[in-house]
Amino acid sequence: MIPACLFGGIEWFFRARGHGGYPDFLRAVGQMPDHSTLWMVEPAASKPYFFANPQRPGYAEQYDFVMPKPAGTLRVFLFGESAAKGYPQPRNLAISAFLQSMLSDVHPDKKVEVINLGTTAIASFPIRRMVDEAIGCSPDLFVFYVGNNEFFGAYGTASINSGGLMPPPMLEVIRAVRGLGTAQVVDSLLRPEARTDQSLMEQMVDRTMIPYDSNLRHAAARNLEVNLSEMVRAARRAGVPALVCTTASNESGMAPIGEEASADAAAALPPKPGEANGLYDESVLLDVLDRFPHHARAHFMLGKTLVDKGRMAEAREAFLQARDLDTMPWRPTREIENAVRSAATREGAVLCDIAEYFRGLDSSGTTGWDLVDDHVHMSLRGQAEAARCMVKSWAASSAGLSCKADSMMAGHLPDWKVYASRQGCNEYDEYRVNHTLRVIFDVPFMRQRNAEAHARYSQLVEEAESRMDSNILHVAREWQTSVPHAGGLRPLVGMVAREYLKRKDPDKAKELYHIAVKQVPAYTSWNLEYSYSELACRELTEGALGESGKNEARAAIERGRMLLAKGFTGTGMTERHVGRLHQLLGEFKEAVPYLEAARKQLQAEDFVACEQALVLSYVRCGRHADAMAIAERGARDSGKFASVYDALIRFISKEH
Repeated sequence: MIPACLFGGIEWFFRARGHGGYPDFLRAVGQMPDHSTLWMVEPAASKPYFFANPQRPGYAEQYDFVMPKPAGTLRVFLFGESAAKGYPQPRNLAISAFLQSMLSDVHPDKKVEVINLGTTAIASFPIRRMVDEAIGCSPDLFVFYVGNNEFFGAYGTASINSGGLMPPPMLEVIRAVRGLGTAQVVDSLLRPEARTDQSLMEQMVDRTMIPYDSNLRHAAARNLEVNLSEMVRAARRAGVPALVCTTASNESGMAPIGEEASADAAAALPPKPGEANGLYDESVLLDVLDRFPHHARAHFMLGKTLVDKGRMAEAREAFLQARDLDTMPWRPTREIENAVRSAATREGAVLCDIAEYFRGLDSSGTTGWDLVDDHVHMSLRGQAEAARCMVKSWAASSAGLSCKADSMMAGHLPDWKVYASRQGCNEYDEYRVNHTLRVIFDVPFMRQRNAEAHARYSQLVEEAESRMDSNILHVAREWQTSVPHAGGLRPLVGMVAREYLKRKDPDKAKELYHIAVKQVPAYTSWNLEYSYSELACRELTEGALGESGKNEARAAIERGRMLLAKGFTGTGMTERHVGRLHQLLGEFKEAVPYLEAARKQLQAEDFVACEQALVLSYVRCGRHADAMAIAERGARDSGKFASVYDALIRFISKEH
């Protein structure tokens, strides 16, 4: 008992100091004005699952909802990894946004919420805890788009955060041990310093080569089927319907990522095709495959050659073989796909076979660049088509939509481009995505085997930049740096909108700010900033805010007050934009305390802009002496900003 008591005391000591345990994926934040409770997705809740690289964990997006669920609401939870999250598309163009829009068309009498719990770089095991928590949040449907990270995601079989070949019950043991405060403290002391020159993709890889017959492949499929089955059973016990999806991958566009299993196999295929069309002669490939039947790249090049000859059925099999034999299986294999189908069938869930649906959209019978941007992350069209497949699969099921009219509507949804336009697709986000993909394909093991993909996205980025004027190009280049991004990735459209506002083009700025609002979580200072900016542009273009605009401003103010009440911000930006929103409503007195509080925390241009707003409020409240004190001090002490304060002095004198 003495060692047990000693360990218990040490564990209590560390727990008391904030170590140990697992944070909730979904947490109650605070009471809303209508006495409901605001809940949020916690982006960093997966961090303890990344015990080998906690400095670079995967993350989710912050989504919010209220409890109890409002009447007339259809609440859907989407579970999965980065592909389910919508990466690399922005939030408003993610699969969840398309799903919400399509379900709203099918159910016009309901307010549809799709809460996206997609989390980067995790395998299926951590998702089990998300499901347990979501069950208590009044769900109407669970959608599972799971299966891309069973090798290299956290708790994948070949990840640095791995359970390897251990049976699924042992993963629970590992999780329990890793949740001890003592274990987490010891890990932090012994862990080597994190490398800053590697992407998260590179860091997660433990084994760079997994042969086609490795037990790790069978273990990955087994783990997925066990975990997914348990999630569906948990949903069924709670009376929540489940839609289980196979995941799509780039089969005809992406060459195998891993090296061949032996040096002899790697040397067997000539480095360059002998044909003028850039393809290998079929006889050369068949000779290589006769000697090395598991040569992934030879199968892939054979698929290319067969497509050129119009032999699509044979090409399909060659491409799928190449994907399945890839020694670095970043894409789900057929064994993984079948594990999803098996779990859905055995547990009585509705199966949504997106992998096959995507293949049916191409004449080759396989999925390529049109639907998938890299190895598993969907293109803009892919996001929309995946959502369409989900709605159609659900409508066709016996557990699906509520009436025949709904089902018919699900089968006649508008073209994906209609939804993309509705969601706010634009040239700047297209550039953003292409730049992101260029960075992905610059990762050494990606570029080495898929140099054409890096060239593809580099060309798209360069073509977009050639169409930009010098000022917009400067904004785009600045966006690529860390300078404008305090704690996250600021939307490019928001930065471009500001440039258009400087050009005195509020119409274009308003359009882009409207998109930017949808790209950031509602309860953030960035959302308040873009909400204010959009409304200010609307006031400029329309002459005054209508009642709907005023209601939007009031709602934004309430979000800001919640942020301040819960201590979610310490930069002064929330206070600043709450103050500015009050000014839009003509509430200058109410704006003063927020602007005064913001002024104490801001610097440089933000400080000057805040003082300009504060001077306006002081003047409108009749506090001319306070306004003049700010202006005179600024004119005297602010250096390069002195001219701004000189203008304020003239304004105050005129108003007084």
